[in-house]
This record gives sequence, structure tokens and C-alpha cells, in this order.
Amino acid sequence: MNLSRIIILARRVAQQLVADKRTLALIIVVPVILLTVAGVLIRVEPSGLTIAVVNQDEGLTVGSQSVNLGDRLTENLQNFDIFQTKLMDADDAKQKIEDGELDAVITLPPDFSAQAAQSRQLNLNVQFEGSNPTVAERLRNAFERVGDQALAGLATLQTGTDSGGGNSSTAAIETNLQATYLNGGPEFDTLDYTASALIGVFVFLFVFILTSISFLRERLAGTLERLQATPIQPLEIIIGYMLGFLIFGLLQGVITLLYTVFVLNIHYHGNLLNVFVIESLLVVVSVNLGIFLSTFARNEFQVLQFIPLVVVTQVFLGGVLWPIEEMPGWLQPIAYMMPLTHANTALRAIMMTGESLGGVWVQIAALVAIGAAVIGLSARTAGRVRM
Repeated sequence: MNLSRIIILARRVAQQLVADKRTLALIIVVPVILLTVAGVLIRVEPSGLTIAVVNQDEGLTVGSQSVNLGDRLTENLQNFDIFQTKLMDADDAKQKIEDGELDAVITLPPDFSAQAAQSRQLNLNVQFEGSNPTVAERLRNAFERVGDQALAGLATLQTGTDSGGGNSSTAAIETNLQATYLNGGPEFDTLDYTASALIGVFVFLFVFILTSISFLRERLAGTLERLQATPIQPLEIIIGYMLGFLIFGLLQGVITLLYTVFVLNIHYHGNLLNVFVIESLLVVVSVNLGIFLSTFARNEFQVLQFIPLVVVTQVFLGGVLWPIEEMPGWLQPIAYMMPLTHANTALRAIMMTGESLGGVWVQIAALVAIGAAVIGLSARTAGRVRM
């Protein structure tokens, strides 16, 4: 083994990398950007959940004892710090949970205390918004704890006295959660919630890799330069390549969707055709973004370096791991500029709440606008960049 030859070869590789200013910039800048975004998001305190209590309990008086379990339960809920508790009437609570402003509604009927005394159960009638199963399960556990706290000083409730006014008949009261779901259901789990976002992530990732590397190879082979020597217009070149790549991108979308639904067996609402429409729009954006960014790369190594900058950043800011509304204000406009944000919002609305395409028209319009913008950028840069 000749140490000098090894050193010469290592020096040659290092000199080539140093000469590639674009690669050096990506090596230095991309990790800094990703670590900055991740550091900011990890330190963000999750915003409190919001529930409503419709307290109609009239209380119960037995002999000299007066009890209002509804008031006691409401007080304990208001002292619980993982969610904000608001008192509302039934109509207002119904409207707000349908609008997504509430995570759950607890309804305490007029005979709430009387039912507890008669059945020896504290029956909590809860409606969960349900589009995020993790939130619903977290609230369910909290409500059971709050119910036990409400009964801490009322382990027994006097239900009558003997004729002599002496001994009382008592029995322990248990908490019984009677849950209904506006969206989702008790069978929905974390995978059901994350699967819709992961569908968008994987489609975007693999289509972006396929398109950017394939288009770069077309440039390296001189095909693009030969096309530019013909009367064909730059926009025609981009649309032609886009349609060619689109076939495989849509195939990738179909495979990802069908595997997720029928092999992983996730629960979902809504029409799968609507899901495929959103996937198709995301594929169009991903294809053209791959074409656009590949025009700035001189080799496949540089193309691959765009993946963490383009894809990982969108995973951080696209609502996959952190809700956008919980992000710092200066990050939210950046998040809304990213196609994966709008695709994830639309996919979750369709698959978790059964929303129609009309209900996600804002996200569809955003994807169309971003796609049109990227097509325009691709057409302007594809004919100008040379190897």
C-alpha cells in the first residue's frame, strides 16, 4: 500500500469538491437552514386545545344535602391546563365544533346530578371533533381524570335516610364517558391521521427525484440543446416533458394511494377519486419543480442535494409534523407558499372529514397557481442554462 498515492488521490477529490462552489454552498447552507427550522419548531409550545361545556344541570337536593355535579365538573375542567374550557349554549357549541373551532363539547343535561344519584354513574356526554384521533384520545383520558376529580369529595352521595333519620344508603359513583364523533371515530388512530399527509410527502418526493434526475440526463445527453435548435418553443418543451413524466408520476400516486388504503388498511372518509385529484395536482407541481431546479444542477450529485432543501423543509413546514397555526408568525407565510402545505390540508380534509372538492377549493386554487408559476419559471430557465 502506497501512502503517497492515497494522499494524491484524496487531494484530487478534495480539490474537485472545493472547485465546485455550488456543492460547497449546499453542503454548508442546507444543514443550517434545516437545523434552524427544526430548532424553532421543536421549541414551539403546542397551543392549548379548546372545549365547550353546555351546563344545563339543575342539581339535586336530598334531605339537607344539595349537590350540583355539573357546576363541580365545570369548575374542575376550567382548572385543567391542557385545554381551555368555555361555557356555551347548545346551539353556539354545535356551530363552533362544526366550524372546527372546538375540539370537543361536553353536554350536561338538566338531570345530570339526578342521573348520577340514580344510576350511580357520572355519565359524561362528549362529542369530539375527531379529525385528529391523537387529540381525541388525549381529551378522552383528560375527561376521565377530571370526572374522577369532580367526585373526589363526593365518593358517596346520600340517596335517602331511614325513618329514624340515622343511617344513609351510599354507593360509589363511577365516571362513564359516552362519546360521539363529528369526524373520524373511535376506530381511527394516529396512522389514519398521518397517512393522508404521508401520501402527499411520498408522491412529492419520488416524483421530484424522478423528474429532476431524468431531466438532467436529457441535458447531459444534449437532447435539450438539439430541441432548442428546432422551431419548438421553450414552453412547448416544458409541457412535453411534463406530460411524459406525468404518466409515471400519476402511476406512483395511484400505487401509493391504493397501498395505503387497501394494504395498510387505514380508515378514511370521503371519495378516493377526490384524493387522486389532489395527488394529480401535487404531481404536476412536483414534476415542474423538478424540471426547474434541475436546470441549476451540473450533475446528479447536485440534484440530490436539492432534496433536503426542497422536500425536508416542506415536511417541516407543510403541516406533516407540526400544525401550521402553532408555528411562529414569521414561518407561517413561508409555509403557505409551499405546495405540500395545501396538498396536506386538502388530503386530510377529504380523508378525515369526508370533505368534497368544493370544500377544499382554496387549496386546489393554491396548487393550480403554484403549478402555473413553476411551469412559467421552468420555461424561462430551461432554454437559458448551459452545462
